[in-house]
Amino acid sequence: MNNDEIERLFQGDLRDLYYLYSKVKGEEVIKWMKERPKQQVSFHEEGGDQEIVVVIPTADSNGDLARRAREVYRNAHIIFVESRGPFFNYAHSVNEGIKRANELKPSWIVVSNDDVTYADSIAKLKDELSVVSNAELIMASPGKYHTYPVLLVKVKESFIKGMRVMGPLLAPAEVYGKVLRHRERLGVEVITVIESMVGPFKRLAGEVVARVINAGSFMILKPESRLMDETFINSHEDLVFSLVSKSEIVNYKVREMRGASLGFGRLRFARTFVNEIYFNHLIRSGLLKGKMTEE
Repeated sequence: MNNDEIERLFQGDLRDLYYLYSKVKGEEVIKWMKERPKQQVSFHEEGGDQEIVVVIPTADSNGDLARRAREVYRNAHIIFVESRGPFFNYAHSVNEGIKRANELKPSWIVVSNDDVTYADSIAKLKDELSVVSNAELIMASPGKYHTYPVLLVKVKESFIKGMRVMGPLLAPAEVYGKVLRHRERLGVEVITVIESMVGPFKRLAGEVVARVINAGSFMILKPESRLMDETFINSHEDLVFSLVSKSEIVNYKVREMRGASLGFGRLRFARTFVNEIYFNHLIRSGLLKGKMTEE
């Protein structure tokens, strides 16, 4: 398939996506991901204390989510990275925001989703960061959508069948149950599973090869830190970033909404399954070597 055909993985409906996954090869998907253009970004800044600069990707810097984020992070210097359109790429927006933040020479850079509803004060964050040692990535106190455990699982056939049964009740289960029928051609051996979604049944899913604490929707970085992998499309980039970074958790509370930007339906998980394909490519290529061990 050519790139225009594969682009329907993000522009088509659910039926298109299931058809494409039944025909396309994993290497074709990865080539398309690497060559896919990035949506243009623009910066909208709110002046404040530049010791901690907050980078917030958003579709609308004047929208309701952004307005609330301004209040949540009041007193800090905020950089809204505005981007919207069919080629929006979260990692690209984050990276451009980090590059801009580095120009201000802050002590720390916060990366936050725009759907944040609460965060402890910036003064509290400064106190917590004052005792951080040599971590590359600092995470907030555990929450539903940040600082949560993700399992990397060599999935069993019986579990795939079970996901298809659970499909009507759980959107990710339906999508993965259908698409994983084609896992050999797609090059998918390991899948990512949020631990809270399987709980005590995680061993039924298959062999757990690693357990990763994922920074998710909120992370704190030192200036000039590594950047996210922009090959990923709106999923998994934070997981790989968390996997390869030396991290530390501080006592700082954050709350956010569920799927405010991308939703939480079947179409979202069908589109972002391409990231499981690329994630497995990184494993096979040895780029995550030494990181793939269970805690």
